[in-house]
Amino acid sequence: MLRTLIIATASLLFVTSALAQDPNIKHFSKDGLSFDYPAAWQLTDKSSQQMQLIELAVGDVVVRVRSPREWLKTPDKEAHAKKLFQEQYVDDFMAQLEQASLHPKRSTVTTQIAGADAEGVRIRAVLDGEPGGMDSYYRFLSDRLVNLSIFASDKDIVKVASGWDLVRNSIRIETPPQPKATPSPAKGRP
Repeated sequence: MLRTLIIATASLLFVTSALAQDPNIKHFSKDGLSFDYPAAWQLTDKSSQQMQLIELAVGDVVVRVRSPREWLKTPDKEAHAKKLFQEQYVDDFMAQLEQASLHPKRSTVTTQIAGADAEGVRIRAVLDGEPGGMDSYYRFLSDRLVNLSIFASDKDIVKVASGWDLVRNSIRIETPPQPKATPSPAKGRP
């Protein structure tokens, strides 16, 4: 009786999990970083030893997921990472548009990443006759900085909003590994 109940419960869990998987959604998980994204989007992993860099593309839209691999255990390290991976990134993009005489406009924006507020910057210019540019957001998750950015025309950003929301809301970073306690040598031993 108990064995039958266990088998029935296990079968029910298997069927439920199989039904819960949406064929229109893929899952990325590597080196502690994970998120869901639309199956129609192309994923390219451009990671290095210093940073995870995942690009998602659909049509003329590019979404970048960037996360330095360093664990940021102090406010000073967080401030340095923000300056390097958010502020410098945005400044470089702005400078590229200015050099191309596109007269970009910059504004502060917020969104949600993994269920909490994330600060960001929106840069807009007229690109190929369409208003568009980059939205770049950052948040600290499990002692790592996560930077999410989307490059597209405003019209295309509206078209891919549900996919962008899926990435932003599902992103996770595993907690940092805890150092293992080393046993101290027993006293009184030679």
